[in-house]
Amino acid sequence: MMQANPFGRTSELSLVLAPGKMRHLSFTAPFKVLHPFHQDGFLQIMVVKVSAGLMAGDRQSIAITLEPGAKAEFLSQSYEKIHQMAEGEAIREGVVTVGRDATLFYAPLPVLPFADSAFRSAFTIELADETSRLFYSDILACGRAARGERFAYRLYRSRVRIKSGGNLIYADNFRFAPQEDDVDCEGFTQYEGYTHLGNYLLCHFPVSEEALRDYLHATVAEHDCQAGLTCFGEGNLCVKILANGSELLLTVQEALKDFLRHL
Repeated sequence: MMQANPFGRTSELSLVLAPGKMRHLSFTAPFKVLHPFHQDGFLQIMVVKVSAGLMAGDRQSIAITLEPGAKAEFLSQSYEKIHQMAEGEAIREGVVTVGRDATLFYAPLPVLPFADSAFRSAFTIELADETSRLFYSDILACGRAARGERFAYRLYRSRVRIKSGGNLIYADNFRFAPQEDDVDCEGFTQYEGYTHLGNYLLCHFPVSEEALRDYLHATVAEHDCQAGLTCFGEGNLCVKILANGSELLLTVQEALKDFLRHL
């Protein structure tokens, strides 16, 4: 049985961005948006959550629209902590729209699921056409490994669907339920002994698979990790990296943003 939302209602964040400015902003607790900064033509949006993290029963709804020509980068203030839950789960839903000639970097800090936590996330992203550019990343930890909580959470489920010009170009239904599934989460074809997973999506950027592969190799070659690169749709790229700790994955996240920003 799902617990009621502690805030008494769904927490909402709604943003409409025009080139160089916010056209609309509204939010309810625990969301808060700081005054935006400008960097390299991008409007940097820092989303702050004035709470200790996600709790059982929390419901969050996010709506982001980039008007034609807008460039925006979304940042988070701290790691996303999903707290222990005796029962129930936390849920987040997001709808993102990227207009023609607009660019969005959506790259929050890693997600940290505590023991016995449960979380569901679903994002739908609509790209107007091939001129709409998207960099989307998420980093998931196995839990608080230093406390012996490797894969001790109940559920982590993340669904991402990306459409371009109304056509589905990417769909991911990531589900881990370590306490329920008869699967060795640290074994072969899973995390393979690593503790963190980074997932990076690049849509409609003018970069070849070979150029990105060379750039990634130079970035991670001296680190203990496993990395893979996949092409989907027409020229869209997906990078997945397994590593021990979040430092390398955050380095890759920032390196990719810098690489794409200066194309």
